Amino acid sequence: MFNIRLKVVCLFVVGFIIGFLAAFFISVIQHKNKYSTRNASLHDLYEPWFIKQQLRRYKKSFDTLRYGGPTFLTESTYLYNKIRFACLVLVRRIKYVKAAKMTWGTQCNYVDFVYLKPTKNRINSRKNITNSAWFLLCTNLSNLSQSFDWILILNENTFALIENMRYLVAPLNSSAQYYLGHSVKFWGVKYNSGQAGYLISNGTLAALRKKLIENSCSSDSVFWNLEDYYLGRALATLNISTSDTRDKLGLATFHGFTLQKLFSPGSITLSNYYKHSTYPALCCSTRSVTFQVQGTSSMFTYLYLFNQLQVFTSGSYGNHLATTPVPDQEIWKAVLREHGRNFTSISPEEYYDFWVDLVSDPNSFSLKLKNGK
Repeated sequence: MFNIRLKVVCLFVVGFIIGFLAAFFISVIQHKNKYSTRNASLHDLYEPWFIKQQLRRYKKSFDTLRYGGPTFLTESTYLYNKIRFACLVLVRRIKYVKAAKMTWGTQCNYVDFVYLKPTKNRINSRKNITNSAWFLLCTNLSNLSQSFDWILILNENTFALIENMRYLVAPLNSSAQYYLGHSVKFWGVKYNSGQAGYLISNGTLAALRKKLIENSCSSDSVFWNLEDYYLGRALATLNISTSDTRDKLGLATFHGFTLQKLFSPGSITLSNYYKHSTYPALCCSTRSVTFQVQGTSSMFTYLYLFNQLQVFTSGSYGNHLATTPVPDQEIWKAVLREHGRNFTSISPEEYYDFWVDLVSDPNSFSLKLKNGK
């Protein structure tokens, strides 16, 4: 009897261990599959495309680019001229317009602002058709020139890295039908979230315009301010669906939140956002293309960090003293002469006031920078 009970206990323990290990390995495999690469080819296409253009890439230090003398054609400039972007900005808060135009908007070949009427109600009544976000976006897309390769649609508080977008779409045929962004599923429709911005190709725009000839932008019986959903629904009727834009590691490239929120773990808002994502994603890809900002000053900060900050790790050009025919001790006298001032009779107070008028203080300099002066 004792031996029988021992065998039963042993069988139970062995079965429990086998079941536990099986469940563990299945969980690991499912987790791996969940975040495995689903469209590695999309992010692997650029280098083969670059080679097919019969181009050669040379690395140049900032020291050479800034002080070396010759002017070089950068890769970003080449792509700017080759891949034409139209950027449509949906505006609910006007304060962001100027900042967007002066920062990331400079990388678009064309920028237009679609001014939406602020509303707390997501449903528009029938008599307010022309005020709905979908109607305004639809109308602007219908009237947009077809001379652009790609159309970027995003909210006014979104910062876009257009250079990274050109890397993403350069190998793709813009005459084909593409609809790129952060894909979510809601009410049975897959569409790209407006929070993160989205791209449509020239081919998609052409197909959409043909549809709108038959069904106008005001053909729906109920008008919601969910313009991203309505666009996805309209494209679905044309058999144009969202695509997986994650990078090879399964990391997201289109982001519908600020970087601060994206980097903060445990956010309920983020959990709900990713819950509806078509393709499970983690934050954040090194080839990210969009994210939101909080405040207009953040746009100027990101512009400086991404586009203007230069890190000098090597080189010698910048370490050479500039040649000047004027001795150092005579420079201040030459400056006064150029401005019609007599250096022999100027007092210390007058000399100080002269330089205050000539050189802006930090606050004035910052204001001039924002005003583009």
